[in-house]
Amino acid sequence: MNFLGIFIYIFISVLSLIFIAPANAQIKDDVTYITEFTTLNENMAAASLIWALNVDTNDQSRALQALLSAKISGPMGAISARKSIDFRVINNIDLTINATPKHLILTVTSPKENFKDAIKHINQILRNTEINKNWLKRKNRAYEEISSSRLRTPELLETELTDYTLFSGNSPLLNKSALKSEILRRPNQIIFNAKDYNFKNLADVLMDGLLSYNATLNNFPKKPYRKLPAGIIHSSDTNSSETLIFIGTIKEFKTVREQAQTNILYKYMGYGPGSEMFRIIRQEKRASYDPRSHFTQIGEKLAFTGLSATVSSKNWHEAYDLILKIYNDTRAGMNTEQGLQDSRNSMINELVGNLRRRPEWLAQRYLELHPVKPPEQIIDIKLLNESFSVLPLELNNKANEILENPLKLISIIIGGKINPKMEIQHNIFCKLPPNKRLDYCLDKLTSG
Repeated sequence: MNFLGIFIYIFISVLSLIFIAPANAQIKDDVTYITEFTTLNENMAAASLIWALNVDTNDQSRALQALLSAKISGPMGAISARKSIDFRVINNIDLTINATPKHLILTVTSPKENFKDAIKHINQILRNTEINKNWLKRKNRAYEEISSSRLRTPELLETELTDYTLFSGNSPLLNKSALKSEILRRPNQIIFNAKDYNFKNLADVLMDGLLSYNATLNNFPKKPYRKLPAGIIHSSDTNSSETLIFIGTIKEFKTVREQAQTNILYKYMGYGPGSEMFRIIRQEKRASYDPRSHFTQIGEKLAFTGLSATVSSKNWHEAYDLILKIYNDTRAGMNTEQGLQDSRNSMINELVGNLRRRPEWLAQRYLELHPVKPPEQIIDIKLLNESFSVLPLELNNKANEILENPLKLISIIIGGKINPKMEIQHNIFCKLPPNKRLDYCLDKLTSG
């Protein structure tokens, strides 16, 4: 079957799967709401358990994730940690933890034939009130915040900038006992996901024995996200052989269509072997082995966007100028029709892959629209519909409006010598001191 045939089939099935998914009535005590989707691959089933929590600091969020991770990984009474882990491996049960300022999410995925056993296993974990101290110590270390200026990876840099934006408060960190009580209660929502599967009574099995009470953290006020400043941050290292370059921002979109359009343009610039970053930075100039674009949705109509590359410290400023030129040329509409079509196809494939294989991704998109409870009628995730309807031909004429003015972007250089031409721009330049996190300069640039 050719690509067009596959695309049409997926297009029709995805829309029907998403937009007919009804939200069931609330369960028993009006605390836990149940929603069902039918987007996963044929043989898989999943459940996302959502605790509604107002968390405004990164430390609080990481502490909660570490506690839940230790609860999952550690022993449960007479059942050892090894036996519990072996059970999940044998039955192909996968557990993932995600957190936002509003939710803590635990997603369990398994083959359909093992899903009921997986649900019983999760109930055992949640009912276990004891959290092993050694496992908690390990997980606290695993969830420790690591500055991107230490390890110079684009993944850490993305995490650091995203956390800075989303967790903008200063509420005090709850003690271990208080944190523990936040995840011993019943979840506020459960999202099931599977095709042709009867979830009857599974919610009751999942929540059997769990208490119902209000979360302490929900008494904390909700904080708006922080915008990233424009400017240049340089963490210099004259002894480094490699330098990480990032140019981008966290962008709030006016519409979901603009979000989809931006996604395509960033894929055109740096997603895979057909992109401009790969062609120019890696193939023609041989300046980097990992040039890439970033587009990660982190909220409703909010995404982390940017371009990055790890380059030789000797010539980092030349690579920086090339990356900026790629951005400006794309923004000026100097893009090939075939390249834009390929980038749109990449975005569609990514969306379909997320729907088919990543139930936690769909849960987060749903929670951005319905953070407290499901709607009374139809669940409408407009991003999916708009993404399919974007036409490549419309992008060149609108690229100048869609992409941010480069003067509004943040540039971050980690490694190498400071470029004197940048340093003299005192109002937009910040030299990051050794062993300092990016927020030192982000705060400084924000305050002017």
